[in-house]
Amino acid sequence: MSGQDLENTADGKSRIILVDDHPIVRHGLTLLINREADLVVCGEAGDYEGALNTIESDRPDMVIVDISLSGQDGLQLLKQIRRKYGALPVLILSMHDESLYAERALQAGANGYVMKQDASERVLKAIRRILAGETYVSESIRRRIQQRAESEAPQAPVT
Repeated sequence: MSGQDLENTADGKSRIILVDDHPIVRHGLTLLINREADLVVCGEAGDYEGALNTIESDRPDMVIVDISLSGQDGLQLLKQIRRKYGALPVLILSMHDESLYAERALQAGANGYVMKQDASERVLKAIRRILAGETYVSESIRRRIQQRAESEAPQAPVT
């Protein structure tokens, strides 16, 4: 384990950076996350450049990114995070209907997708599942992805 890894886990809390261009959303998420015994917000950013700088300086265990950042969008930030930081877990948070954006976010490398309208408990569940190495999407998106995969799978020839 590197010195940075020891720093991240010394207090037993997973360190999270929030990236959203609305300060009130970052504030609300910070309150939600910091009341949990195992999670802490270690940094915030309101835009693409600020996010990259904060990730570089704070070395989080996870990043939560709003898909609709002003300037560069959250998917562009996600792609840059993948290029620079490899497997750093990223949860996409969005006000957009997941049926339109979740698959796009997952294809771009997101570890999960949660709508801002979802309950606080679902956001926390998504964070913990992603930190555990799983992917998190709603059950309806999971079914849709599975149905698409099944319909696109080559059919065995009938003999």
